[in-house]
Amino acid sequence: MNDWSAVAAAYVELLLEGDSDEAIATAERLLAAGTTPTGFFEGCISPALQEIGRRFETLDVFLPEMVLAAEVVEEVNAKVIRPAIENDPDSSGGDSPGGLGKVCIATVQGDLHDIGKNMVSLILQVNGFGVMDLGTNVPPREIVEAAEREGADIIGLSSLLTSCLPYMKDVVEYLDGKGNRDKYAVIVGGAAPTPEFTVDMGADAHGHTAAEAVRICNQIMTGIKL
Repeated sequence: MNDWSAVAAAYVELLLEGDSDEAIATAERLLAAGTTPTGFFEGCISPALQEIGRRFETLDVFLPEMVLAAEVVEEVNAKVIRPAIENDPDSSGGDSPGGLGKVCIATVQGDLHDIGKNMVSLILQVNGFGVMDLGTNVPPREIVEAAEREGADIIGLSSLLTSCLPYMKDVVEYLDGKGNRDKYAVIVGGAAPTPEFTVDMGADAHGHTAAEAVRICNQIMTGIKL
């Protein structure tokens, strides 16, 4: 078993330094040793990004470093994680799909982070869900309109920054205002939302990892109570 705290701490420095070669090599070594792609993402990349996001909010790192870190992770995702998942769907670690459905997923307004969202989107697709990825910095109204237009069953909202949490809540309030809240299951994820916030905003579920997102979506589509 990997000491993920040590691995993630080292990975933070690689990301902030923009050392894509060593970041890729680390991912390749761990996958070759038996770590699953999602295991690596959830044990290393996700906590590393959370730490960088925390440092950004406390002004210990700045926007150029955030952008550089995101670029390195995107390269790791494209060259190591995504190919590994696509070549071996069983490595996703998700439960066997039940009733499949359509998921409309977005990083909410004010947040440009998309690495975690992209991972969730990929693994949902591998497990047989239709995914409409709206990208980043998406206003609540656009999210709801896209879900209506595409006939989504589930709306997935992501945010790394706590300052963007109100926009998650606005999605549910916008649905309430239109009288169609019951048409969609709303799930939230990313570093910012907590289980307590999930209940307060009126969402249906909170997922901390990509594998949890697959499990939750399967439960929703098969009518299992969350």
